[in-house]
Amino acid sequence: MIFDDIGSFPLPEGINREWINENLESKEYAEMVKRTFLMKINAGVELPNYPQFRNMNEMFLNLIKNPKYQEDPYLIKKKFAKIREVEVLKEMKVDEIRACVTGPFELYYREFGPVIYDDILENLSKSVSRFIENLDDRVKCVSIDEPSLGVNPELQPSKDQIELAFEKIKFKGDVQIHLHSPLFYPQLLEVKSIDVIGIEAAKDEKALNFLNREDLESYDKYVRIGIARSDIDGILAEYYEKFKINAWESSEEVLKAIDTIESPNVIEKRISRALKLFEDRLRYIGPDCGLFSFPSQEHAVKLLENVKKAKSKYE
Repeated sequence: MIFDDIGSFPLPEGINREWINENLESKEYAEMVKRTFLMKINAGVELPNYPQFRNMNEMFLNLIKNPKYQEDPYLIKKKFAKIREVEVLKEMKVDEIRACVTGPFELYYREFGPVIYDDILENLSKSVSRFIENLDDRVKCVSIDEPSLGVNPELQPSKDQIELAFEKIKFKGDVQIHLHSPLFYPQLLEVKSIDVIGIEAAKDEKALNFLNREDLESYDKYVRIGIARSDIDGILAEYYEKFKINAWESSEEVLKAIDTIESPNVIEKRISRALKLFEDRLRYIGPDCGLFSFPSQEHAVKLLENVKKAKSKYE
């Protein structure tokens, strides 16, 4: 099993998203991306995602919707379908990168709502596939982020629309799909382009009950299981319930809260359960979701270090 991360990460102190949008092509932003990527590696992440500092929808839609870059409405020309952060990491001597790409259903839903028109969905699907096609061999895993599938009851694509959305994805490495809920997992088993189904199970371990190892073997699928919580508000609320300490008032107290509620021992028990349930079908582990909401990069690193310590017991 490989320790990866979902992507998003706290911004460095003094930086906001407005600054990033204004300085996206700058050397300063490139250095920020490189430093944070190395931070993930040094924390023990084996397959780190590029640091996703930007809004997951806007960073793709801003390119896809730009008339200068369009082949058709919502269809980006292939030469423009590039992720700035991945291009920056190509300048480094790294050959193990994970790249998250916001999925066609999520992009569609954010633009148009739940009523799906196949022609627009198809163009968004082609656009997503072009971002993936422009990745090189240093990217070992692509993750299609579809947080609304199974969470938003309005979004109910048909089997044909699911095929339409994902059939064009072609990639030499692993293709994950990252879900916030396991409810949609059965509909994805027949999608040939998806290798790994990601489920958030640290915050709510009952999510594991929706998965079946026999199904995974039958359809030749693997799983990525979230084994560390990423809901920092929930972590600190639980810490307050236990110790009556408001950790938000102190950076050091936040570190203590993470070390207490999400200790290596707690995380190791989740890994153990996931291994018992899925055995060799467990391919990836890591935090449930991105860590953008953590108060600082130091706090996000603490969680990653705890995952590494927990996983080291299986090495």
